[in-house]
Amino acid sequence: MKNTILFALTLLFTTTLIGQISKLKNPKLSPFQKTEIKLGIVDVSLEYSRPSMRGRKIFGVLEPYDKIWRTGANKNTKIVFSDYVIIGDVEVAPGIYTIFTKPSMDIWDVYFHAEIDEYGVPETFDPKNSVVQLNVPVIKLDKELETLAITFDNLTANTAILSISWEKTKVEIPIKIPTDKILKNYLSEKNTALSREYSLAAYIYFDKEKNSKKALVAIEKSIEIEEKGMPFELWLENVNLEDRRLAYNYYLKSNILNDLDKKEQAIQSAKKSLIIAKKIKSEYYINSNTENIRKWSK
Repeated sequence: MKNTILFALTLLFTTTLIGQISKLKNPKLSPFQKTEIKLGIVDVSLEYSRPSMRGRKIFGVLEPYDKIWRTGANKNTKIVFSDYVIIGDVEVAPGIYTIFTKPSMDIWDVYFHAEIDEYGVPETFDPKNSVVQLNVPVIKLDKELETLAITFDNLTANTAILSISWEKTKVEIPIKIPTDKILKNYLSEKNTALSREYSLAAYIYFDKEKNSKKALVAIEKSIEIEEKGMPFELWLENVNLEDRRLAYNYYLKSNILNDLDKKEQAIQSAKKSLIIAKKIKSEYYINSNTENIRKWSK
């Protein structure tokens, strides 16, 4: 009886152990890496697999010179831009791109390819399918880097370097964010139309329904949509000054705030409306805001 129980327990333990072992996955020789970063006001995502040297000579041997390389292992290296960027001196539209390279001893060719291929270099690699093709010099590293690394370095408010480093080799790809263009795109007709709908709602709440609290919520939403969260000065630099209604939102907001007995905020809003009014040369808003600021400052 004891032997039977012992056998059953041993069998149970062995079965459980085998089940646990079967769930273990073999470690990948080229682990997957995903990097998500914000460059200026653009979201960027990079996915690639990281092979290691493992005692092998890499460039010129494992990865021959003057031959297209997928720049990683397993699935092709993929980069995603949420908005426009400039790579080298080429403007690149938002989208998904695969990165191919052609290493040589002193210079690499780098391609941002429009065709999204899952594995390996396409049988017919046509550089015409690359939205960017640039040559970058090789930088020799002092120490060997065991595992391939693709990183974003030297970050500033609107620039970065995409670095590819492995073995004793490094190349750098300059990326710039065309902030002015992106900001102007934000000020699209669609956003302007939606902003005006909230502005109209604010006017109705304030002037017709005498509900200043709801009016304030609506006008602030209108301004938020119009300015896309930009600082006021930056928005004003990029906005279309031919729009004669630009001073209206802050003018209306100032009157709503004054009605809510928030004098200091009302004056601040009137001053913004006055700045805009002077930009667009609107005599009505210049005079109205100047008079309101004088009255409310007493």
